[in-house]
Amino acid sequence: MSLKEQELVEVYNKAPSSLLSKVVKVSVKQESITAINNSSIILANIGNGNYWLIYDADINYWLIPKANLKIEQYRYETVKLLFDCNNYEPEYRSFELDKPAQVSILANKCEWKLEKRGILKFINPLKTTVTQEKSNFANQAVGVVNSNISLPPQILVYAELLDIYKNNPKLLEKNAIKVLETTNSIRRKRAGISQRVVLEQATKSNYWIIYDNTEKTCWLFFKNNMRISQHRYQHIQALFECWDYQPDYYSFELVKPAKLISLATEKPKWIVEELGILKFINKNFL
Repeated sequence: MSLKEQELVEVYNKAPSSLLSKVVKVSVKQESITAINNSSIILANIGNGNYWLIYDADINYWLIPKANLKIEQYRYETVKLLFDCNNYEPEYRSFELDKPAQVSILANKCEWKLEKRGILKFINPLKTTVTQEKSNFANQAVGVVNSNISLPPQILVYAELLDIYKNNPKLLEKNAIKVLETTNSIRRKRAGISQRVVLEQATKSNYWIIYDNTEKTCWLFFKNNMRISQHRYQHIQALFECWDYQPDYYSFELVKPAKLISLATEKPKWIVEELGILKFINKNFL
């Protein structure tokens, strides 16, 4: 079956593996990568075949990345020869095909030359749409309609942030506002006036504020490899519930980030609306 350009884009973005039986797997020839001006990009059916070549009814040859291709920094140098990479950042692991690249077949019938670069749009996983979140919530709500389980809507908002925190914390840190407890907040706690923690923006800190995709609710995370000593534990209890904490704990899991609210102050400041949750794993339970 042959595919027109727009059909190809739609199928690739929805179900790329369905194209597998129709493609020729190709790679960029090494001499094209190392050429000084990259005037002619030549592809051939060699190596791992990180790109798929497919033709339509009008004998147009289209080039697309193979399904689920991971484009790390080193691979990006080759990909950008073939595609404009809109919004590319090394931490962005997913992309959409906006336009396939176009190639022509050479006289030897086993190599292809790049004629027009395609377009890839890279996706920041921190900026998913509110519509999708609402759809997810509706789908999950169907499963509990006949039960007594209550699904708070915000769990679907912070769940994606939590997943990024566990799998790609550097991306989260890059998009975070770093904060520390204010000096006045520390003094008031020591004097026994108030135990409420007030946070303000800082240049360096182990604590991060991330606004979710509603851009209204903000969540407090902390550096994922931070060691929580007994002294630090005294402070962190005002921000997170600490399940099963022991000073010689083995590791911990962030179950839920703390939910913050912004104060109406001249400089941005935040206080905790809902405590987060940390679950500690102790050596005697391993």
